[in-house]
Amino acid sequence: MRTTAMFRALFTAGMLLITAFTYGQRTSNWQISAGVNPGVSPTGPFTHSLGGDLSLQKRFGRSVSGTLTAGFTHFFEKDHFATYPQYGSPYNVIPVKAGILIFLSDKFYVGGEAGVGFAFEQWGTSFVWSPSVGLALNNHLDISLKWEDYIRSAATKTLALRIAYRLVPAKSIVQQQKAQIKSWQLGVNINPGITVTPFAHMVLGGEMSIYKHVTNHLEASLTGGINYYFHSYPLYYLQVNEINAPSVTIDHTTRAAIPLKAGLRIHTVNRFYVGCEAGAALAAHWGASFVFSPSAGLHVSDATDIGLKYEHYNSNHIPDQLALRIGHRFQ
Repeated sequence: MRTTAMFRALFTAGMLLITAFTYGQRTSNWQISAGVNPGVSPTGPFTHSLGGDLSLQKRFGRSVSGTLTAGFTHFFEKDHFATYPQYGSPYNVIPVKAGILIFLSDKFYVGGEAGVGFAFEQWGTSFVWSPSVGLALNNHLDISLKWEDYIRSAATKTLALRIAYRLVPAKSIVQQQKAQIKSWQLGVNINPGITVTPFAHMVLGGEMSIYKHVTNHLEASLTGGINYYFHSYPLYYLQVNEINAPSVTIDHTTRAAIPLKAGLRIHTVNRFYVGCEAGAALAAHWGASFVFSPSAGLHVSDATDIGLKYEHYNSNHIPDQLALRIGHRFQ
């Protein structure tokens, strides 16, 4: 139930970002930025953190802007919690925040955001607040230092550097897309990657996608494929039998999954894109699982794109994965 609510909230936030960005193409008062957030965690069982986000910004005047941000952050634990037995899993969290930026000069700003962090496994949902200071540079770069505090646990805090790129529509790409709005395109993708598990293993995937432009900057996709996991790892379940004696059941993760997804992709400056797909994945012996997959990348030519994608499965038997996405479209 908690996982379903988490993905509903994330999907809603993503749709808000997409809708506002698509509308914002008609005015310079809107901007969207994609950022990476390396950080350190000064408390408890974690050493450092790494995250990524998308942030929508709306100018309300010369010196004030509002923000809406959604992303994903992973906290890296110390020695697999060897000295912290009360923590059973790493902290993976999806923050959804709103906030304000106050520009003290043309480039320098101070800001603050607050919202909800939707965490996995034992951690649950938490209020999050995040003050920051930063520089908005003229070359579309945005560099800031932020403190992010998920208050449900004393351990989940991070001091992070946000390195972001502000995305602006490219006229040449827009002109190409106008000619393609009424057409369908077929593409194939190769996805080598690793599992997001305590012991990372190799994954190799292949996909076939159908694309259809909806607006100048937005296209829909329908994707089917297969992922092969080169290793599986055991899952342990503690049970109590009829005479109250504990027993352990051991299952294993799958070796192959077939994800079927639909989604949207936004095209921005210099052939850059961000996208998101969701759907169902089928695995032998384990049935169907919900799958959610954000991605970002670059069109290196009219027919070829290279990017990264993260796939989360709502089943313990299908490992999450981070993969390189190499795609080719048939013209």
